[in-house]
Amino acid sequence: MDMKELLDRYNDLCEDNDWNVFHTPKNLSAALSVNAAKILEHFQWITEEESFSLARITDRKEIISQELATTFFNILALANKLNIDLESAIINKMDEDSARYQGMPDDEIVDE
Repeated sequence: MDMKELLDRYNDLCEDNDWNVFHTPKNLSAALSVNAAKILEHFQWITEEESFSLARITDRKEIISQELATTFFNILALANKLNIDLESAIINKMDEDSARYQGMPDDEIVDE
């Protein structure tokens, strides 16, 4: 499924459930932050090594999967409300990063 199909299905879901009235850029940004924090909660007090093993615990993997999907929906909906072509934005960002960081040692990277 491509980005447009995902957006169309998500928009149908929002329309069918009357969620659009709540989906303002402010509310979607807040929801994005909250849902990202829910993902972080799973990793907060474990080691780096343990963080890789969570995907082997079926119920934890399912919960994290659902929270990632919710977070992605927040991003998709926010981009839609702001008339941002998310697919193009992602491609542009990858191109910019590729040009900026290609072959550059970490100690030479300077944030603008």
